[in-house]
Amino acid sequence: MNTRQTKALNLGGKGLVMVILSFFSCYLYSALTSDSLNVTIGVFGGMGLNTNALYALSSVATICGIIGSIIFGKLSEKKIKMFWAVANILIAVFAFIWSTAHTVPIYAVGYLVVYTMTLVSSQLLSFNILANWFPRKRGVALGIATAGFPLSAATTTSVCTFFADNIGRFYILYGVFALILGLVILFYVKDFPEEKGAYPDNDKNFDFEAARKEHEENLAYLATSKWTIKKVLTTKRTWGIWIGVCITGFISMGIMSNFLNKFMGQGYELTTILLMLAVVGICAIPGSVFAGWIDVKFGTKTACMMVSILTIIVICFNLTNITALHWISLPLLAVELGGSSNMYTSATVAVWGRYDFQNAFRVIQPLNAVMTGIGITTVGIVGTNFGYMTAYVVMLVLAIIALIVCSILKLKPIDDEVR
Repeated sequence: MNTRQTKALNLGGKGLVMVILSFFSCYLYSALTSDSLNVTIGVFGGMGLNTNALYALSSVATICGIIGSIIFGKLSEKKIKMFWAVANILIAVFAFIWSTAHTVPIYAVGYLVVYTMTLVSSQLLSFNILANWFPRKRGVALGIATAGFPLSAATTTSVCTFFADNIGRFYILYGVFALILGLVILFYVKDFPEEKGAYPDNDKNFDFEAARKEHEENLAYLATSKWTIKKVLTTKRTWGIWIGVCITGFISMGIMSNFLNKFMGQGYELTTILLMLAVVGICAIPGSVFAGWIDVKFGTKTACMMVSILTIIVICFNLTNITALHWISLPLLAVELGGSSNMYTSATVAVWGRYDFQNAFRVIQPLNAVMTGIGITTVGIVGTNFGYMTAYVVMLVLAIIALIVCSILKLKPIDDEVR
């Protein structure tokens, strides 16, 4: 690895802490709202709860996540870290409530609030912090942070299985973890590196006082920025990112949330499927970092197109009944998972810059939440009623559309004013 590549990966000690905290936020989101459902819905069903009602809550959760993202996006304009901490403390409180669920209403309260707060924590507030700290190295920073998603995929099912006889302890364990995370964020994190005596991108090749002055000027600019919610919503590039970049999130969530049922339908044993999930999770950790490194080294557009191409290959391999291709697709899926988790954030920074990012992201993040939410529901419904091969054909068509849109999407500053 040459000196330039080494510098690209050097995030600095303080910056690395921000990335690790974001990593844990991503892990909690995936663990509590997606990966654990493979086990917990069956457990709660065995306790007498209506499983159809529990599955239906996924659609309600998507709506709650969108509303929560909009509200927290507005509230956190002045103090991101404060609301990041609050979100994690709320996760802890409602995870404890979820642990006591013996009826659908109590389950719903715990699940819906935890879903909303983990989504806000991981994909809105923590990504906002990382965009402020790493305007140019965002790919690497997000690549490490979003490795929390696949790590959960590799571990959560086993953890849930261990606690299956007393599932409440699973939520208590993760609730305590969320509480600790919230307190660390509250007392350590700063919205901008300049506020903590650090440098954006850990780049020390400029005068710190000059950088602080520029930062203050840019904050003043941000107060008068023309990028209102209405203007972002009426901008073509917003919808280009939604279709060209966010569709891969739709597909990744659709694949992972239905992974078990798809491969059991093809005759795989449960132990083999769990091993496959472990392979994806383990490979996705370096795979996520690799996707981020491509972003930094070759540009966001190239990284986005790579993720779309990998998505197409993974789906094509899984449309066959060839076992070898299924296994070959796993490390490719791992990179796709990492890339799809962070590319929409990176694309937003590429277009709107470091300071207008927050204005644009409070619109694009909820749109992405819509995409990932309907991915779980759509693939599940199509797979259950028409077969998972049909669901994969639908995802293949969407992946091709995403690649075409991404190839013509301008992922560069939208005008000369953005900073």
